Amino acid sequence: MKRKEETYLSQWHKSPHRKPLIIRGARQVGKSTLVRMFCRNNGLQLIELNFEQTHSLKGLFTSNDPMKIIQSLEILQETKIDLEKSILFLDEIQAHPAAILSLRYFFEQVPQLAVIAAGSLLEFSLEQYQLSMPVGRVEYFFMGPMTFEEFLEAEGAEQLLTYLQAYELGSEIPQAIHEKALEYLRTYYLLGGMPEVIQVFRDTRSLLEADKVKYSILNTYRDDFAKYETRIDLGKLQEVFDKLGTTVGKKIRYVDILPQERSAVTDRILSLFVQSRILYRAYHSSANNLPLKAEVSRKKSKGVLLDIGIYLALQGFSIADISQDKELFFSNQGELAEQFIGQHLLYSQPAYMHPELYYWCREKAQSNAEIDYVIQQGNTILPVEVKSGKTGTLRSLHLFMEVKHLSYALRFSTHTPAVEIVSSSLPKSVYQYTLVTLPLYLVGQTRRLMKSSAAVI
Repeated sequence: MKRKEETYLSQWHKSPHRKPLIIRGARQVGKSTLVRMFCRNNGLQLIELNFEQTHSLKGLFTSNDPMKIIQSLEILQETKIDLEKSILFLDEIQAHPAAILSLRYFFEQVPQLAVIAAGSLLEFSLEQYQLSMPVGRVEYFFMGPMTFEEFLEAEGAEQLLTYLQAYELGSEIPQAIHEKALEYLRTYYLLGGMPEVIQVFRDTRSLLEADKVKYSILNTYRDDFAKYETRIDLGKLQEVFDKLGTTVGKKIRYVDILPQERSAVTDRILSLFVQSRILYRAYHSSANNLPLKAEVSRKKSKGVLLDIGIYLALQGFSIADISQDKELFFSNQGELAEQFIGQHLLYSQPAYMHPELYYWCREKAQSNAEIDYVIQQGNTILPVEVKSGKTGTLRSLHLFMEVKHLSYALRFSTHTPAVEIVSSSLPKSVYQYTLVTLPLYLVGQTRRLMKSSAAVI
């Protein structure tokens, strides 16, 4: 299964200013597989070390001399390392934080050797050992689960994928194609984007077998908890983990997660899940100006989980129970649609940018309002509304557009694309703006299509 991240790795590898690359991402998103595929597809020698599996290798990286490390590796692996045509891959580097410090010496003394490190729990190790990253000597690459478009490619739906990637606003999508895309979308909802889940589904065509893999991944995450038992009560970690799904699409209230615990403890546990990239917190931004993070309120946030398939498993939904209900996903299940769009928007920016997402809300007596997400599109703010079905009110969007004096808004739904001028029709005022409606399955083309939306009106 080819992934878009291979293109980024290729650009990195060819860059004359290349630095050691650290791939950041949760467990099981395919970091190690990506590096192996890249080396195989580009004829590169892979020197792979896994610090969780081979503890004896840790002693090699106490040296500040990278050439000595390379010589030792040649002896241990009985191979000659071609510095120009090899990649040194340090997997699960969080298991040996001292190796992180060695990256600066590889950069300074052996720049011709491409070095990649990967780890899913780096923040924990850095905090525990009071280490800091070699600033200016490494670069980052943030990796999430497979996107819907990558799923289409994995499923052999290349013609549909090509069609969506070439689609232009103002063109009509035939109903038959629309229904076909929604059917693939429904399958993606059930599976999610974890590579092993999709691979098992490809091999077996069994949703049940894929479901087993999802629950196996959840158990892998739970097994990681024991590593932090000395710092935080394991029972509380487990309790919060089991409630992560309840944060999707809703304001996080600590009292709902650990009712008898101090908010500082709950916040600390949530931070662990954020650092492990299982949970993302979309923070409220006043969204008056760019950058959005400049006006963030850390007291208001809602959750976006790593993956929609993991979300379903965490909520206790079995594919065997829900796969027959074709209306489940496109009727009143707003959290599913919001999770799907959220996880894609998180990674819609270049891979070297830290995934961040914001939303907007106003909390007033009998006058609450909320915009599901707000993102930066070019040099302007773009509000994003997510509807699980084809209809829904736009009262909050009307208010936001008028208050912020914006010209364009985006709505995702199960409707076919549309671009229209809408009027807010709020009490005592009328405000007009352009509303772009996209079907959920076009989320991967959001940035491109919104650039061209002005030409349609």
